[in-house]
Amino acid sequence: MAAQSAAGDLDRNDIQGMAMRPYRFPFAHYHLLNVSDPVKARRWFSGVAGRCTSVAGLDAPPSMAFNVALSWQGLSAAGLPEASLSSFPQEFQQGMAARADRLGDVGDSAPARWDAPFNERVHALVVVSAMTIADRDTASTALLSDLRDNGLTAVGAIDAKLLAGPDGRLVPVEHFGYRDGITQPAIEGSGEPALPGAGISDANGWRALKAGEFVLGRPDETGAVPDLPTPASFTGNGTFVVLRKLHQHVWAFRSFLRSSATDEADVARVAAKLMGRWQSGAPLALAAEQDDPMLARDPVRNNEFTYSDDLRGTSCPIGAHVRRVNPRSGLAGPNGTSVHRHRLLRQGLPYGSRLPADATADDGAERGAIMLLVNADIARQFEFVQKVWINDGDFAGLENDKDPIIGGNDGSGTFTIPRVGAPRRRLPGLPAFVSTRGGEYFFLPGIAALRSLADRAS
Repeated sequence: MAAQSAAGDLDRNDIQGMAMRPYRFPFAHYHLLNVSDPVKARRWFSGVAGRCTSVAGLDAPPSMAFNVALSWQGLSAAGLPEASLSSFPQEFQQGMAARADRLGDVGDSAPARWDAPFNERVHALVVVSAMTIADRDTASTALLSDLRDNGLTAVGAIDAKLLAGPDGRLVPVEHFGYRDGITQPAIEGSGEPALPGAGISDANGWRALKAGEFVLGRPDETGAVPDLPTPASFTGNGTFVVLRKLHQHVWAFRSFLRSSATDEADVARVAAKLMGRWQSGAPLALAAEQDDPMLARDPVRNNEFTYSDDLRGTSCPIGAHVRRVNPRSGLAGPNGTSVHRHRLLRQGLPYGSRLPADATADDGAERGAIMLLVNADIARQFEFVQKVWINDGDFAGLENDKDPIIGGNDGSGTFTIPRVGAPRRRLPGLPAFVSTRGGEYFFLPGIAALRSLADRAS
């Protein structure tokens, strides 16, 4: 079955849109549901399949999107046969909380400190995305009303939206003040262009990644079609979505910059070194000495680099956040194929209000980001990036440097800034700037598979 699905054309009408295309909606609600009656719940999932936004449905930008995914516990609670449940990857079966030690979710990020309902269980995720807050709220209200007497209980909802800039307009920045969502993988067959930096650089320029890195039942970068969980008719055209609720310690970030820098100009410089980009989004790989907003606004130029000409990290530190989560050819030579086996498609939005720029103390408010990370292989993609690239202090020989932005820092680590013609600069005492407040692994079925749930039971 897997080989047959791989041989045919990509069914863009069956694959849910968020599996292959980065969402650019400014508003979203992330609804978390639990199954209370498996028969009714399967019937409901089957019924809403026709409302799910497909990859093809994004070709003409819609005003809204609707997507549905289930955790392993959710598939079990809905009555999926045991033979099918046991065929899913072990990490998906165990769920995110059980993998906390591997992921670095310890201390302040430990599951015992997660927000409800992640501190218990979550069976399903329904994502309502929209171009206007009114459309989002109307669709969410209708969804919650539709759940009544349909075997599902709403156990939580996260309100997320783009943050307002200085002029009040919504802008794609995160709570630390940096432009977000710049580097997304181009995926073969998605309909998104393979802009420089989005795919793989080879002798012929930039090409998109194979669809099998993100969609089950398709050839991946090795040319192989990995075995599907059974039955293939249910899992083909699906993928896995990793949800992470990340609280951002904005005051701690600002305080660290002030205490580590020599003056105001150095604050911006140190922050850029930690992130790997200036606040505008201009990459240090192309603008090492000062910010370049015009470069940042150019979608062709602002991502056209590989780090192969900066192997010592004097322009962009090897340990900088954006370089660690996407090392490009800076780790694997000019082709970078092995590096690209760990790529993730990022969805999600900020939650909470911005800490004012003139704040004199932490206000204690909840703020951060909801990250939805799409990958065909949770262990090889998300968990590898989290464990090796983000939380391994000896990443690329750095000795004791975790990711400075989202790594599990505890005040004992450092951040290293190489310099030309001068000793490297080391920033000690790196605290945690981000803490995990919840998460789960979800399976995002193909639309036909979701429709078939009404007929699948133990």
